[in-house]
Amino acid sequence: MASDELVQVVDAHNRPLRIVPRWQVRRDNLPHRATYIVIEDAAGSIYVQRRTQSKDYCPGKLDACCGGVVLAGEAYLPSAYRELAEEMGIEGVVLNEHGTFFWGDDDCQVWGALFSCRYEGPLRLQAEEVESVERMTVVEILARGAEFTPDSLAGIRHWCHRSGRAGG
Repeated sequence: MASDELVQVVDAHNRPLRIVPRWQVRRDNLPHRATYIVIEDAAGSIYVQRRTQSKDYCPGKLDACCGGVVLAGEAYLPSAYRELAEEMGIEGVVLNEHGTFFWGDDDCQVWGALFSCRYEGPLRLQAEEVESVERMTVVEILARGAEFTPDSLAGIRHWCHRSGRAGG
């Protein structure tokens, strides 16, 4: 069960502190690590997920990035590839790295590692986490910001800034 997964808690400088169950990270809003993957199609649209109602963070919201919590003992890049395969069924792509960023509010504190890839092909959605997928432009995502998880909006803005894209 996801709430029993072990997660690395980090400090304000992204240095490891201790390992705790995921449910404790959520309950106590502990700073942790996560991956964010911007999936772009050939036309420049972004694959946007609708999160299921059973998610422990922002259930039912739109998510501008694929990804998730980095497990204890896991590095960012392997976590990103794992999440991409689990959530979307996407494998065999090259992930481009765009650095890390910190984002936090009253519900979540996270050091995110941002990646991107180009993809055109079939999706195999993880039914427990992803209700549906649609494609949107960055401008559409930012215009509908209130419908999105706030951390994924931070990820999209970071991607725009790092990749020189308009909108961020």
